[in-house]
Amino acid sequence: MSEAVRSHGFTALGPLHESLARMKGWPAAGAAALLGALAAFAFAPFHFSAALAVSLPGLIWMIDGARAHKRWGRAVAFRGWAFGSGFFLVSMHWTALPFLVNPEQHLVFIWLPLIVLPAGMGLIWGAFMAMAGAFWSASPSRIFVFALFFSIAEWTRGHLFGGFPWNLPGTTWIPGGAFSQAASLGGVYWLTLLTVFVMSAPAALVDTRDARGLGLRLSPAFGAVVLLAIGWAWGAERIAAPSPLTDQPVVIMDAGVPQSEWDRLESAPVLNEYVRMLTYPDSKPGDIVVWPEGAVPGFLLQEAEGLDAISSYIGERTLIVGATRYEWFTEDTPVYYNSLAVLDGNANQTGPVSLYDKHRLVPFGELAAVDFIPFGRQFASFLPPTTQRLAASGFRPGGGPTAIDTGTMPPFVALICYEGLFPEITRQANLTDRAQWIVLISNDAWFGGGMGPAQHYAQNRYRAIETGLPLVRAANRGASGIVDGYGRETMRTLPAETAPEGWSATYGRDRIPEPAPPTVFQTRFGAVLFWFSLCIFAILAFVSWRR
Repeated sequence: MSEAVRSHGFTALGPLHESLARMKGWPAAGAAALLGALAAFAFAPFHFSAALAVSLPGLIWMIDGARAHKRWGRAVAFRGWAFGSGFFLVSMHWTALPFLVNPEQHLVFIWLPLIVLPAGMGLIWGAFMAMAGAFWSASPSRIFVFALFFSIAEWTRGHLFGGFPWNLPGTTWIPGGAFSQAASLGGVYWLTLLTVFVMSAPAALVDTRDARGLGLRLSPAFGAVVLLAIGWAWGAERIAAPSPLTDQPVVIMDAGVPQSEWDRLESAPVLNEYVRMLTYPDSKPGDIVVWPEGAVPGFLLQEAEGLDAISSYIGERTLIVGATRYEWFTEDTPVYYNSLAVLDGNANQTGPVSLYDKHRLVPFGELAAVDFIPFGRQFASFLPPTTQRLAASGFRPGGGPTAIDTGTMPPFVALICYEGLFPEITRQANLTDRAQWIVLISNDAWFGGGMGPAQHYAQNRYRAIETGLPLVRAANRGASGIVDGYGRETMRTLPAETAPEGWSATYGRDRIPEPAPPTVFQTRFGAVLFWFSLCIFAILAFVSWRR
């Protein structure tokens, strides 16, 4: 039983190892949950990487003790689930904020994001930790086993039921920094594997084997230091020089409407604010103007007044805007799309120059099959009134990833909000036609002003690192700006001129950076390096295994 756990190895860590390994039942779950909560601070906006270097070894040491239980599978899964629940509760607490917009209507359901979401997501980590437990040993082999199964769990989380790859461990590194450049080789899942190994390696310093010598116990930590040093040096060399800029200016505008007000507004006040920003004197003919996702309430592309206003003020510029639109599937059944449209001065006569429909829809809101999702209609009720009607009928997914080439501007990959979490979308869209930049539009007003918008922005910047393509991001009440092909921010929008009280309008103009050289992830291997490295870790686990 766990009382028999005795620590060997690095003496100073022995008492901590024994105290964690000997825990049982709910005290063990509580400690695991606290470790998971600590891990959340390794992500944006903190990027306190040392939090993972403490929490992951702590979880490994708790699994050491769980393996001594008679029903070790249940004990290991329980600890993994508790760790995940604590992590998702803290790192995604902002998902409860929409329930506070109209609390008299929604507060009764706040248990869904505060209990169901973290507990449900934690089940994935619990299941894969139980699988890891089947291959566990007291030797340093367990570090490779842990990194292997934890990374597979994160890949599963990013693909199961459409996927929710929010806050993958690979995104703990500040995007645009030296070590973040590893994502250009194997993508963020590969970087997640490396990150989990590096941060969990110190756990090998202490184990339950009654064996002398620190040589074998030091080997994972030594390997982690070497890997970290090589990755840091290579990444620093990669970002040594600034990115040159193209001759194409981009103007990013965000009216900054609070979600609670956006819900109640007609289209006119918001459109008037955007039109006012179109009159700023520093914007010139030839500029590309970008507005956020669902920039204007209603159906902008199908409202004559809105298109007339855009045509009157856009001049010789081009507008990229997020808008909800509909088509009639039958005489009585409209089909709704969350779209990105390219408009010019003839928009009121010819409509969009190009159109992209979001194809990766958000679970519990945008999915067309809300009737078949647990609590789907309740989640839909937290959306803006217009969007509630759309979600009740169902958004229709678009045709898939694509690069938009209008012939009048550099071709770009279009991403709408949630799609910016998925590395494969950007890569697939750019496989056939080489795009020159990425346009990501989002509405971050739902996330509140804390961790949510910062996390979303950090993850989006990894799409630039993976592909080498600069990113232009326009997000309502989020981080809007330009990022180069190495993930480095080159421009952040600043507060605009006087806006209505309570709004936080921002505005910025700069040139698009040149794309970075084609990356290994984008042009050659894609996710192959991730799966190849998993095989290497499996071999290392076998070689270092000891009963």
